[in-house]
Amino acid sequence: MKLLHDPKIDVRALRLVAAIAADGSVTRAAGKLHLSQSAVSHQLLALERELDVRLFDRVGKKMVPTPAGARIAAAAEELLAELIELERSLAAKPARVPLRVTTSCFTSYGWLPAALAHFGERHPEVELEIVLEATRRAMPALAADEVDLAICTDPGRDGTYDREVVAVSEIVAVASTAHPVAARARRGVLAWTTLADCELLVHDIGDTDLARLTAAVQSPSPPAVRRIPLSEALLELVRAGRGVALVDRWTIAPHVRAPLRIFSMAPRAPRTFYAAWRRANPRRLPIDELVTVIQRAGARAVRAA
Repeated sequence: MKLLHDPKIDVRALRLVAAIAADGSVTRAAGKLHLSQSAVSHQLLALERELDVRLFDRVGKKMVPTPAGARIAAAAEELLAELIELERSLAAKPARVPLRVTTSCFTSYGWLPAALAHFGERHPEVELEIVLEATRRAMPALAADEVDLAICTDPGRDGTYDREVVAVSEIVAVASTAHPVAARARRGVLAWTTLADCELLVHDIGDTDLARLTAAVQSPSPPAVRRIPLSEALLELVRAGRGVALVDRWTIAPHVRAPLRIFSMAPRAPRTFYAAWRRANPRRLPIDELVTVIQRAGARAVRAA
């Protein structure tokens, strides 16, 4: 907004009039303003000349505001308070922008938090949140605006979402060394047909991938498949000889200990994990940079597996 003229009453004048009106004394006002008595008297005289109005009358030893001085003193209290609040609000740290992430695989949380922490150090203005409750429904949660970034194997192929490959892993079998299937391996590799009589345990494999894998078993009847909601429970069942797990190598490898063993499958069954986010990105979140950080962490996890 363009001002018609510069105001003659500035912050210094407001403080001057407010101090004299509050204390009724130039001397006491000078102490409050950290000025000499002569400096306060000079500033008051200059302001009255500038405004062409008397602001105080001396009654005995007391400085009493005139109607004009009383108006300025009353306005000064409100205006100075507003200015102080403005300064405080400018000095306050801005609210952090939330960026919500989920992944369709619980075992990904073994490496994902470290990647997010690294990103958070470079973007303190962003409040990163892992939405655990959306793990089983990563893409529906993204579509419902419950998360801003989803790591999944089926990101959708319409124009609503952008997507980038995070990692390419492979489906492997995990079995106890005491399980009969372990003796069927050749140089650590199992053929899919060797699983025909096994109970298969799966964790986060989608229906489409699962149908493809069970078809590779080539048994006369579909193999028995149980979905286990927790990776820890899945590994405990396998350790007890209660089945053979079909899992992604990169997500499960860090958790496999003797007497469990990982077996590659023949033919190989690769599975691609994507980072997906809404193309619109209305809050202008630094998702591209976050995806790059996740890709590097995912690549390290795959190599480590």
